[in-house]
Amino acid sequence: MKKNTLYIIIASALVLASLVAVLFKTGVFGNSDDHLSYDAFAIKDTNNITKIFLADMQGEYVLLQRTDAGWMVHDSILVMKPIMDEFLTTIASLTVKQVVPKTGQNTINKVLSTGSVKVDIYQTKPKFKLFGIAFGNKERKTKTYYMGPATMDNLSNFALLEGSEDPYIVYVPGFRGFATPIYSTNYADWINHDIFQTKITRIQSVEFIDLLHPEESFKAVKTGARFFDVYDYQNNKLAYDTLKLVDMLSEFRDKNFEDIILSFSPEKIDSIYQEQHFKTIVLTDIEGHQTTLELCHKLNQLVDEEGNPVTEVDEDNFYGIINKNYQQMYLCQFFHFDRQVQPLSYFALTAAQK
Repeated sequence: MKKNTLYIIIASALVLASLVAVLFKTGVFGNSDDHLSYDAFAIKDTNNITKIFLADMQGEYVLLQRTDAGWMVHDSILVMKPIMDEFLTTIASLTVKQVVPKTGQNTINKVLSTGSVKVDIYQTKPKFKLFGIAFGNKERKTKTYYMGPATMDNLSNFALLEGSEDPYIVYVPGFRGFATPIYSTNYADWINHDIFQTKITRIQSVEFIDLLHPEESFKAVKTGARFFDVYDYQNNKLAYDTLKLVDMLSEFRDKNFEDIILSFSPEKIDSIYQEQHFKTIVLTDIEGHQTTLELCHKLNQLVDEEGNPVTEVDEDNFYGIINKNYQQMYLCQFFHFDRQVQPLSYFALTAAQK
């Protein structure tokens, strides 16, 4: 009799447990989303993230991909490292603060449907596991969520995890602010502005090709840590002003473009290159890596005193093409490249100076 009673108690407990599970699943005790963990949005191990796709509701998007050369945006230009580091830190530490109260969920869901950024994160994961042992690797989309606008206090964001019905409030611990700016879908916000980043001790040679005045072209070739020989366009070795040359070459450690030009079509870029290309700089480092900057004049359309249209060369800015990528053009400032655009005659010593 006692044994039968024990069986009845166990059976009843199992039935009750099953019933409770069903009720939780159907939402009788509240949506199961209430039990999302604090790190439901986070990717703890960012080292195996292979790419991140960001897209807003206006059709703008950014694709970030990890490569051997570093993180690239749209598989063409390096991402600025400090920005990418901050983004990965945000992804790793994004924390659930609370679920949005039921009374406000309809409003927040509408906001998210029109003003959020969709975030797709891809990671390298094992193809399968057998007895706890991983076999092979495969790129998979491991998490998708929608990052919405900031909350009223500007210290957190509204967000929705794919597969969840309820929106949440998320924040980055230790950061006093909201995460929206780092989830930018603006291509220009991610790109690295560096053109040249080579210290003089790592320069093997620099060639300056003047297309308008070929006789002003020259090449500097390393002979020692800070010693170079200079050759003219006919490969004649010349005497030069050491201080001027060393100062100019030392500046290659930090040369940047001002802005990326997104409005130019490939046809317009080709037209500018064909008609306004005036100088090419080719830097080769001691490991044989080359960086090329092709400089094109920027023309300004003006009106003279009589109302006639005139075209003038912009004395402040020029266009640049980097590493022969003729699909993209950049805006650069002359004052930042002042010494790099000087002709050979600026560096060469005259007969009286020798």
